[in-house]
Amino acid sequence: MDLLIVGGEDHKTAQASDTEERFAALDAWMRQHYPAAGALEYRWSGQVMETQDGLGFIGRNPMDADNIYVATGDSGMGMTHGTIAGMLICDLIQGRPNLWESLYDPSRIRAGAAAEFLKENLNVAAQYISWVTPGEVSSVDEITPNTGAVLREGAIKVAVFRDEAGQLHRHSAVCTHLGCIVGWNKAASTWDCPCHGSRFDAHGRVINGPASKALEKG
Repeated sequence: MDLLIVGGEDHKTAQASDTEERFAALDAWMRQHYPAAGALEYRWSGQVMETQDGLGFIGRNPMDADNIYVATGDSGMGMTHGTIAGMLICDLIQGRPNLWESLYDPSRIRAGAAAEFLKENLNVAAQYISWVTPGEVSSVDEITPNTGAVLREGAIKVAVFRDEAGQLHRHSAVCTHLGCIVGWNKAASTWDCPCHGSRFDAHGRVINGPASKALEKG
């Protein structure tokens, strides 16, 4: 069976709530350009790590031991960066010069990226307003099986997931990285942080950093 993969409708992690509309837009675009396409087989959401200048971080991990290397921030070019990383990191380990070393250096500073850096941090700061907004639902009775929602209980917010059997699983809605309030991702059944992209499964366990600890029990 031949499969056509269509991607797009990008948005910042946990900063869009119109999941179904975005999937529908992709489907409509696909059928307009490929009218012979058959029934939809799969759909999913992914996550793209982007750097301020669009180039990956490939090389020695800053402020770490000399033998610790990273390859991240692919900005949607993972296939290309994977090949570059294999060549560049191999040369670094072997002590050989590589013309790409400074270009992809994870500790590089790009003066031209200052405006983008400021823009991104203003966006992050804006997400903390969710500390004082109402919950997504007013009662756990509104949460259907296999879905989750954030509920306000006094001064705190709780991330509540109802499993297939109807049992509720409660965790703090506060991301364990830098304290933003997570939101439920209907497309992936995860709790996502809108500040720095951390993701947790329905039971609060980390599946994507920078958070390194699970959501606290609520």
